[in-house]
Amino acid sequence: MDRAADAAVAVGLGQSEAAVQAARLQGRAGREHALESERRVAYTQFLRAADLFVRTVRELPAIPHESRKDLLDQKVTGVVEAQAGVAVLGPPAITARAREVLKQSLGLEKLALRRAVLRSAVSALEDHWCPRDAEICEDPHHGSAFAAWDLLARWGSLEDEDRWAQLDFLQFVLQESHALTMEQIDQVLDVANSVVCWDLMMMGGWLCDPLLERFQAVRDEFADAACGSLGSPVI
Repeated sequence: MDRAADAAVAVGLGQSEAAVQAARLQGRAGREHALESERRVAYTQFLRAADLFVRTVRELPAIPHESRKDLLDQKVTGVVEAQAGVAVLGPPAITARAREVLKQSLGLEKLALRRAVLRSAVSALEDHWCPRDAEICEDPHHGSAFAAWDLLARWGSLEDEDRWAQLDFLQFVLQESHALTMEQIDQVLDVANSVVCWDLMMMGGWLCDPLLERFQAVRDEFADAACGSLGSPVI
């Protein structure tokens, strides 16, 4: 009877230990599942914030000048806040890629307002080119629109002395193009006083857009890494 009782106790202890171990494993699995779900939400929110920010940068030239800064600040703040969520929950490899996306976002933010002024002006000038045969066009406004467009395209490559010498001419052809208001012309001239990253801001349309291409590459690297860590698409 003693041996039977000991055996029963042993079986009972074994079952208890198995139940405790199973509960631990179930609890661990539950915590890991919860963490994965939280990470998925954080990664998705970060990608959405980044995509919304870059969409805003693309659309900024068509937005009224007085509204651009507040809108840009709002969208980049969204990226900063969403990146903080990734930093709290993500493993080091993912958080490092998220920081690169944030770095590209902040770099793009620094140029976005100046870029919008130039893109808006270039678009308006292109709309005021001759709608027929430009080579035989005698309308001075059409010619001035093209001259202003061409000068802006070359502005960053001019020597400092040449650029300052051409500043009055740039103002003249902008005015004569009848494509921009005086306020818009003042904005272009203000941007023209600094040529930092000029080519990056001017390129676009049928040309490449290195600023946005670089952002997109870093963004896609984060998305791929996030999907790989979770085993399924994030967004």
